[in-house]
Amino acid sequence: MKRPWTTWLAWGLWVLMLAVSTTAWVARTAWHAVPNDTSTSGTIAFTAAMIAFGTVGVLVVMHVPANPLGWMFLAIALLVAGLIGLTGQYAYQGLVQEPGSLSGALFAAWVYRWLWFPAVALILLVPILYPTGRAPGRRWRVVLNGLIGMVTVITILMMLYPGPLDDGTPPLPDNPVGIDALESVPGGDALIGISFFLLVVSAALSMIVRFRRSRGDERQQMKWMTFAAVFLAAGVIVPNLVGIKDTGDVFFAVSISMLPIAFGIAMLKYRLYDIDRLINRTLVYVALTAVLGAAYVGLVLAGQALFSSFAGGSNLAIAASTLVVAALFLPVRSRVQRFVDRRFYRRRYDAQRTLEGFGARLREQVELSALEHDLQSVVTETMQPTHASLWLRSER
Repeated sequence: MKRPWTTWLAWGLWVLMLAVSTTAWVARTAWHAVPNDTSTSGTIAFTAAMIAFGTVGVLVVMHVPANPLGWMFLAIALLVAGLIGLTGQYAYQGLVQEPGSLSGALFAAWVYRWLWFPAVALILLVPILYPTGRAPGRRWRVVLNGLIGMVTVITILMMLYPGPLDDGTPPLPDNPVGIDALESVPGGDALIGISFFLLVVSAALSMIVRFRRSRGDERQQMKWMTFAAVFLAAGVIVPNLVGIKDTGDVFFAVSISMLPIAFGIAMLKYRLYDIDRLINRTLVYVALTAVLGAAYVGLVLAGQALFSSFAGGSNLAIAASTLVVAALFLPVRSRVQRFVDRRFYRRRYDAQRTLEGFGARLREQVELSALEHDLQSVVTETMQPTHASLWLRSER
């Protein structure tokens, strides 16, 4: 069967993204011209995340080419992993490391200055269009058009705003097409901050609206996207709170890669209903980590105070605390699992309790009529069908 032109175009964009990303990585290694302080491990993880964006975009285009989300994912991968990385390396090599060594370095710096904004805006617009490729309602179409117009205006302003193309050390030259009159306009940075805030709020509200309206498969798709959005928010907030840099870059790259992974699972409906189990396990292990972490810190502090008079009291306290926490892992995990099931998965929890009770009665009950009544009661409570009947094979 002949493949449609959209498939060939999608694969062509994917190959272009991979080629530009590879070129940017080779340039980084050869020139050591890094336009930011991202670690090598963070760069590798971030490139892998963008490859995930592009790959999922190709798969979505192959299955539903009319859905703009696949093309948006390809554009995000091409802009971030390819063009932004390559223009930044080229500009810093030709303007900072070896001034005048590369032609077109000033143009590359100009592109690097404004290209990141539409790339980030595309990521924030994804939740508004997910999963159908359309806004969740007529009013949201107005909001979407307004956000696209805002992104367009701010991108143009960033193209024309005067001053250094980058405020690094040393700074890049001034914008060659900058309009001096724009410098007198107050609140340029505030305008960009407000636009990001509006994008984030709109994305969050649209997900809430669509989740409340969704049913069946679409509800499961929204769960996947919500899980990815929460994971991404954690990747932005946690490194800043903890104050880590190298591992923070990797953590952020892993968190942003959850967006295309969840998107691909939801759009292609591969193991779609596993999201409930994934959320359950995430809640359990996050709570378990918090409880055991707090217990470990408390035990170490108490042990150091208790064993301070002994030689090596600090090491003894750490060793004893580690053994205690290891012994507490399984019982605490079981209690946390029961709490999560009881609080967030009540129907499943009640069904499991009902089945356990039926299993206990089944080992003791031998009367067929009583077992028939118990079995029908269990099916009614756990499955909640509109009608239930039991057929027994008669002996001949």
